[in-house]
Amino acid sequence: MASKKVNIIGGGMAGLCAGSYLQMNGYDVTIYEMNHTPGGVCTSWQRNGYTIDLCIHWLVGSGPKSSFYERWNELIDLDELRFVDHEEFYRVEDAHGNHISIFSDIDKLEKEFLLKSPEDEKEIREFISALRKLSTFDMPSKEAWEVANVWHRVKLIGKLAPYLQTLGKFRKLTCREYSEHFKNPLMKKVMMHLPDPEMGIIFGMFALVWFHNKTAGYPVGGSLNFAQKVFEGYQQLGGKIVFNARVKQILVRDKKAVGIELTNGDKFYSDFTISAADGHATIYDMLGGNYMDDKLQKFYATAKTFPSLIFVALGVKKDFTKEPHMLMLPLVEPLVIDPETKLSDLLVHNHSFDPTLAPEGGTLLTFMLETYNYRYWNSLYETNKEMYESEKKRIADAVIEILEKRFGGVKQNVEMIDVSTPVSFIHFSGNWKGSFEGWLITPDSGFKRLPHTLPGLKNFYMCGQWVAVGGGLPGVLISARDTVQIICKEDNKEFNVLKASAAAV
Repeated sequence: MASKKVNIIGGGMAGLCAGSYLQMNGYDVTIYEMNHTPGGVCTSWQRNGYTIDLCIHWLVGSGPKSSFYERWNELIDLDELRFVDHEEFYRVEDAHGNHISIFSDIDKLEKEFLLKSPEDEKEIREFISALRKLSTFDMPSKEAWEVANVWHRVKLIGKLAPYLQTLGKFRKLTCREYSEHFKNPLMKKVMMHLPDPEMGIIFGMFALVWFHNKTAGYPVGGSLNFAQKVFEGYQQLGGKIVFNARVKQILVRDKKAVGIELTNGDKFYSDFTISAADGHATIYDMLGGNYMDDKLQKFYATAKTFPSLIFVALGVKKDFTKEPHMLMLPLVEPLVIDPETKLSDLLVHNHSFDPTLAPEGGTLLTFMLETYNYRYWNSLYETNKEMYESEKKRIADAVIEILEKRFGGVKQNVEMIDVSTPVSFIHFSGNWKGSFEGWLITPDSGFKRLPHTLPGLKNFYMCGQWVAVGGGLPGVLISARDTVQIICKEDNKEFNVLKASAAAV
C-alpha cells in the first residue's frame, strides 16, 4: 500500500518536527517553505564576519532532568551539541551603580536577593520557597492530551497535584503586578522583567527553575545551526522540502483539505494538510475565514501576541567576556523607538560566551527593542524608504552611544551594524503583526493550547507557535508531536518514534 501523502506549510521548527515524526510513522511528507533556509525564526545570518543569532537564548530540554531532553533526542543527538549553562541568568543595574544579579542556582539567588533587598525578606523567602517547590516539577510530554486514555489523564493530574497550591498563588499575576509586592526599587525592576511586564510571573519562575536544574542551556553555534540539525534529521528520514514556495491557499473539497496552491499557481494534492505557518494567515487568508467558531474568533480578536522588534545587532572589536551575558541598563533619557514606543531600559545580550558568532577579538551584541507599532514601520517602509533607513540608523546610533557611556571603547570599535524592523519580521516569517513568538503567556492565556483542528474541516491540522501559547521551541516541538499523534490515531495507526540514525541503517 502506498504511503499517504502529507503537505506541510512552513519549514520552521514546527514544520520540521512534524515532518520528522510523520516520516517515522510511514507517511510521505513534503514541506513547502517560503524562504530559502529551514528553521523559520530559529535562524542566524552573516554580516561582515559576524553570525547574527536571533532566536535561542536557552533551550529547554538541554539536560536530562527535563522530559524535553528525551523529546529532542527523538529528533537529533543532543550529545553532538555543546551547551553553555550560565551561572548568572542576567543582571539589573540602576543609575547609581547598584545591581542585582539573577543567579541560576537557587541558593545563591536567595543570598543575593536578601543581601541587596533586606527590606523584602518575607516576600523573597516566599518566592524562593516556591522556586524550590517547582524545581521538582516536570510536565510529562509523551502522550498528546487528545489521544491520552483515562489512565494517562489521571496520572497527569496526579503529577500536578503537589504543585497546585504554588501554581495557584502565582499563576494569575503578571510580572508587573507581582513586582508591586516588593519595596526595593531595584528588586521591583528585577521582578518586572522576569521576563516581561505583561507576561505571567509563573513563566519567569519556571525559567529560573530550568536554569537551576541545568535543563535550559544555550547550544553553541546558534539558532540556525540547531535548526539545521533538525532539518538534516528530517531529510535522513526521507522527508522532502521545497524552498521559495509560498502557499496562497489551502484547497478544499467537500469540507476536506485536499492540497495546496502556491502563489505561482502550482497545485499539490495530499491526503492530509498541516499548517505550521502563521495562524492568522492560515485561517483568514489561506482558508478565507470559513472554518472558525466563536471561541477561536474571540481568541484571535482579544488574546495578546508577543510584540514585534527593532532587532539591533552590533559587531564590536572589544572583549566583553567579563560582562554578564544579559545586562539591563537604565537610561538617563528614554530611547524613542517610534511614535508610540519609548524604552526606559536597554537589555544587552552579550554573546561573548559563543566564540563561533564573532571573529577573533570581536563580540556580537544584540538588542531586542520591543514595539507593538508595526503599522508605523510598515507605513514608513512603503511610503518613505529614505526616512525608514534614517530611523534604523538613528536607533542604532543611540544604542551605540548608550554602550559607549557604560563601557567605553565601543564607538570606535564597531565593525558591524545590522538593524531589522517589524517589516523584516513580516517579510521573512509572515508572522501576524510582526510578532516574534506568537501568543504571549499572560495570566489569562496561561500555557493553554489552541485546537490542532478547525471546525468543519477534515484532514487538516495546525501546529506551532500559533497553537501552543507562549511559543518557544519546546512548545513548538510538543505541538508538532501531538499533531502527528492525533493523525495516527484518526488513521488507525500506532504512533512510533524512529530516530533518523536508526532509519538510515
